[in-house]
Amino acid sequence: QEYREREYYLKMQVVAGGEGDDQGTPLYKLNARLVARFATRVALHSLVDELQENIAAAAQSSDGGGSSVDEETRQKAAQWLLHFSNEWLPRLRKGADDAKRRGMGTPPPGQWQRLCDGADAEDVTEALWQELPQLFAEVNEETKTLYAPEALSARLRGARADVCDMLAEELRVLMANEFS
Repeated sequence: QEYREREYYLKMQVVAGGEGDDQGTPLYKLNARLVARFATRVALHSLVDELQENIAAAAQSSDGGGSSVDEETRQKAAQWLLHFSNEWLPRLRKGADDAKRRGMGTPPPGQWQRLCDGADAEDVTEALWQELPQLFAEVNEETKTLYAPEALSARLRGARADVCDMLAEELRVLMANEFS
């Protein structure tokens, strides 16, 4: 009897979002979206900084040989990503308007659309893949592998994972200090 009561209360805690596996609760989903938006904002900043540092380093070490990526394309790619970042950072701060999204419905697969003024992390990654700027239409393959939106999106995902790792480590240290 005691065992059945314990099992019942454990199930109720999970359903109510108490102790235990709370991944299905609204609070867990909200927290996950907030962390993803924060990590994407930080990752966008670091990616823009990385591109600008690469341009500065390439300008200092330009010896006329080596890479076939021209300086003008590098600068345009960095300017495009900076403009993209300036457009999407305020949307990430605001967050997605879920009620408006539900009212508009889901776009068909492969047909992305801007649904509201706010955005989630997935919206930014999808927009980065979808918005191929004209400057990449006639560049060589090396340039595309380094600076095309697909490459930048992959680098953004990597930077976002790095930010999440840093946050997790910071949280581990905080918790260790708090409970030791």
